[in-house]
Amino acid sequence: MKREHDTPPEVDEQAASAFLLDLAKALHLAYQPSLLVEERVRRAAKAWGLKVEVFTLQSLAMTEVLSPRRSHVSFSRLPFNPHWNLGRAAALLRLADTLASGGLRLPEARAELDRIEATHSPYPEWLVFGVYGVYGAAVAARVGGAWLEMAVAFFVGMLAGVIHFGTLRSQWVDLQKSFLAAFLGTLVALGFTFVLPPFNAVRALFGGATLLVPAMVVTLGSLELAMESVEAGLPRLMYGLLRFMMLGVGIAAAGTLWGFVWPLPPHVDAHALPPLLVLFLVAVGGVALSVCMAGRPRDVGWIVAGVVLAYETQAVAKALLGDRGSPLLAAFVLGVVGLLYGRGRDRMPMTVIMPGMLQLAPGFIGTEAVVALLGGGGANDARLFNVLLVALQLVLGLVFATVVVPPRFSRERGARA
Repeated sequence: MKREHDTPPEVDEQAASAFLLDLAKALHLAYQPSLLVEERVRRAAKAWGLKVEVFTLQSLAMTEVLSPRRSHVSFSRLPFNPHWNLGRAAALLRLADTLASGGLRLPEARAELDRIEATHSPYPEWLVFGVYGVYGAAVAARVGGAWLEMAVAFFVGMLAGVIHFGTLRSQWVDLQKSFLAAFLGTLVALGFTFVLPPFNAVRALFGGATLLVPAMVVTLGSLELAMESVEAGLPRLMYGLLRFMMLGVGIAAAGTLWGFVWPLPPHVDAHALPPLLVLFLVAVGGVALSVCMAGRPRDVGWIVAGVVLAYETQAVAKALLGDRGSPLLAAFVLGVVGLLYGRGRDRMPMTVIMPGMLQLAPGFIGTEAVVALLGGGGANDARLFNVLLVALQLVLGLVFATVVVPPRFSRERGARA
C-alpha cells in the first residue's frame, strides 16, 4: 500500500487543512491524548510537504496550515464525552500511520476517513443493552453482592445502557444522561425491594450504574497531565468529577423522592459469593465490556486481561497496604501494563487501562459514596476528602506509570519526535 515519493506530492492546501482538522477531531473523539493527536496530525501533514500547527482541548480542535502564500486556519467544537469504539479507533490509528509513511494521497485519505467515520458498532443495539446488564451483574458480585443483587443489577444496567448507549445521537447532553440514568436506576433498585426477598439495594444499584462512572475521562485526563498537556488534562478531570457529582445528585434525588412516599429499605448485609466464582464472573464481565466498547475479536482477551489484572492487583494491594495506598499501586501496575501493550502496532493503551480503571475507580470510590448518599450503614467515613484523595491516587498511579514506560513521542509541543 505504501508508495515512495522522491518529493512530496502537490496538494490542495485548503482541502488538506479541512482534512487535517477532521483527522484531529476523529482522533480526539477516539479517546487519544491531545499530545498524541497533535503529533500524528503533524506527521501526516509533513508527508505531504506541509507544516501544520495543531492544538486540541477537551471540546475544541484547531489547525493552521502554514504556507508562504496563505495560512489556512480551521477550528471546530467537539462533544465532551463520546462513546468508546475500539474498532473505529484502531482504524484511525492505522490511517494516521499510513499517512505518516507517505502511503496515501489526499483524495484517498479523505475517502478512507469518511469510510471509517461512517462505520457503526458491529453489534446490534439489543445485544449492547443486554451486555450492559451482564456487566452490571458482574460488578454487583465484585463489590460483595450475591444472586439477588446480581439480578437487580442486571435490570438497572440494562436501563443505564438504554439511556447511555441509546441516545448517542445527542452527544451534547452527557451530563443530563448521567443524572437521568442514576435517578431512574435508583428508583428501579428500590422498587425491587417490594417484590424480592431482602437484598442489598445499594450494591445492586452500584453494579448496574457502574458504566456511568467516568473512568475513561479520568484516565485520559491523567495521561494528559503526565504528558504535560495541562490545558487539556485539567478540564477532563474536572468534567469527570462533575459527571460523578451528577450521578450522586441523581441517586440522592431519587432517594429523597422515594422517602416522601415510602421509607428507604433497611440496610441488608449481602453475603459475598466464593472468591473463585467472583473471579469467574469478573472475567465474564470483561467479555461483556468488550461488546460495550465495540471491541474487535482480537481485543477481547486483552480487555478481559485488563479487568482481571486490576481486580487481582486491587485485592493484593489492599491486603498489603490497606485502603490508604492500594489505589495508587493498583493504578500504577495497570498503567505500566497498558502502556507496554500500547507499544504494539494498531494497539492502544486504553484497551487495557480503561477496563481496568472501571474496576478500580468504582471499587474504591463509588461504593462508599453511594452508600453515604442513600444513608446506608458502614460508610460514616465516606467524606468528600476521602473520595478526592483516592481519585488523586489513581491519577498519580497513571502519572508514575508514564515515567516507567514513557511515550514514544516528544512531550514538547512542536518538537521533532
